Amino acid sequence: MNLGHKNQNPNDTYFLNRGWSWGWATWKTRWQDVDWDMKDYDSFKKDKTRKKEFAKGGSDLNKMLRNQMDGALDSWAIRWLYQQHKVKGLSLYPVYSKVYNIGFDANATHTTGSNKRFLPILDENFGHDIIFPDAITLNLEKQKAFLKVMSVQSRIRAKFDSLAQNIFGKK
Repeated sequence: MNLGHKNQNPNDTYFLNRGWSWGWATWKTRWQDVDWDMKDYDSFKKDKTRKKEFAKGGSDLNKMLRNQMDGALDSWAIRWLYQQHKVKGLSLYPVYSKVYNIGFDANATHTTGSNKRFLPILDENFGHDIIFPDAITLNLEKQKAFLKVMSVQSRIRAKFDSLAQNIFGKK
């Protein structure tokens, strides 16, 4: 997604406290460490402090996790994000995205409606090298921009965009 990096070096990368399931990779050992059954969920859901900390990755996370645990959602990604939160992990992002999600149509599994808020600045020619940051630390500027995209207000705007798209057939 576009986090306002038009004037940055296209080779740059940054860290956020939340992964994203569209075009990602991890180490086998990290994948194997995930508690896919979420054995500690009962204690988590009663702990306001832990839920507030988890929400620092986006205002949508707690609801998605609750839906997963209630059987209303089937997503490996929310369980992965919960694990990332528990181990205080970070995810590396390129300034120019290497992926573009085309799955917002009627055949999509989880992402229907308007895709406006998720549109990335795309490295269409794959002509940029990736330069890793000197330190593995959260990029506060990018995290703030990310949280704005994932805010309740942004989700409401996206619902209106989707409604307009359905009514008027526009993207």
